[in-house]
Amino acid sequence: MKRVIVKESSALLLFTLLHACGGTTERSPVGASTRDSAGVSIVDHSAAHMASLPEWTLDTVPLQELRGDQTDTQFARVLDAEQRSDGGFYVADQQLRDIRAYSANGAFERVVSRAGRGPGEVGYVSRLQLLAGDSLAFVDANNRRVSVFGPDGQFARQVTFPRFEDGSSVRITMQLMDGRLLGSLRLPFKEAPEDRDSVYRTPFAVVAYRVRPAPGTDTAAPLVDVDTIAVVPDGENYRANTTMDGETWADEYPLRFGRGTAMASDGRRVFVATNETAEIVEYGPQGMVRRIRSARTSRAVTAEDRNRLQADVLNAVEKSGRPASAKVDAKRMIEGWRYAAVHAFIDRLLAGTDGSIWAEDPWVLEDDPRQYIVYDSTGVALARVMTPSRVQVLRVSTSEVLGVWKDEDDVPHIRRWRVARQPRSE
Repeated sequence: MKRVIVKESSALLLFTLLHACGGTTERSPVGASTRDSAGVSIVDHSAAHMASLPEWTLDTVPLQELRGDQTDTQFARVLDAEQRSDGGFYVADQQLRDIRAYSANGAFERVVSRAGRGPGEVGYVSRLQLLAGDSLAFVDANNRRVSVFGPDGQFARQVTFPRFEDGSSVRITMQLMDGRLLGSLRLPFKEAPEDRDSVYRTPFAVVAYRVRPAPGTDTAAPLVDVDTIAVVPDGENYRANTTMDGETWADEYPLRFGRGTAMASDGRRVFVATNETAEIVEYGPQGMVRRIRSARTSRAVTAEDRNRLQADVLNAVEKSGRPASAKVDAKRMIEGWRYAAVHAFIDRLLAGTDGSIWAEDPWVLEDDPRQYIVYDSTGVALARVMTPSRVQVLRVSTSEVLGVWKDEDDVPHIRRWRVARQPRSE
């Protein structure tokens, strides 16, 4: 990793790439092997190993439930939820526009953070995170900061990230155990000649930030220490014209079902999957430590996939309160979308509370059943996990899953399930 000191007036960043070669091999479970390559562990999974993975599921009866249709809850869209050591919950819901605490039996306790821009208030929660001792941190995307509350529910501190004058964009993911903030840094978009007619992936940096006061004065702009973890390609995009209300301009669109880079962290390790191949790369405090490779093929994007997605979005546009002319423009844009030929290998990564890594397969619609490949803390694939329809997984381990389930009325409920394991087929 390369450390760079960046002032608010500049977002110049030196990117460092890590490479490894050579090494020795040791055997893991049948069909998986581990070898050392210049200090980086390489874990290879054969196609036979991946095909023989047992299929785990979630128990049909949850271990615990926080209903979203009660007087003090009435959830509409749960943004995130965390569970305390006493079994209670913290929940952020878009409709309630605050963060609330509930007991283990589902009783409302208090509003932790109310909507607003002041200290301790929240704009939009992109992540809740439980810290040591049941302190709560949350990433506030609208207010561009991370706020921390003590286990007593009192506001403790916040870190507000400064803006870069050159237009670079910063996205915070979570707080690491050493106090730094994990996130990404994207330089301002500049169209290249080859972007016009092709699908492209613009690089961005996975970084760890630390904001600290400038020396000598209380009024000077803070300094930002930026540790570059990796440089990776962003999602697949293409350039096309947008027409709205009679005006047309050049725009950037995502390739539907295209490849993107997924990342996750357990607070100590950082996992990155760029979808160039079926590989997950693990980084520790000193750099790359493991590459997890699985013999997998990408599933083709079918006409059914395209039609299901387009019909779902067109239906949402039709039900919206937009003017008729705006609906016509939106439908024309949607019908002109471009699609990938094959799905990515991994749609999302989740870092388990027990050291496991969950790699989510791509999906078409939000309520579709999800499938995950679960790797243990050494990178060896353990199983496939299938989840029911209308379940959004939030927190994972190889024994339990915390997530959101939507009922037939689309009301979300927070649930904790036991993972039902099946033995590996030989």
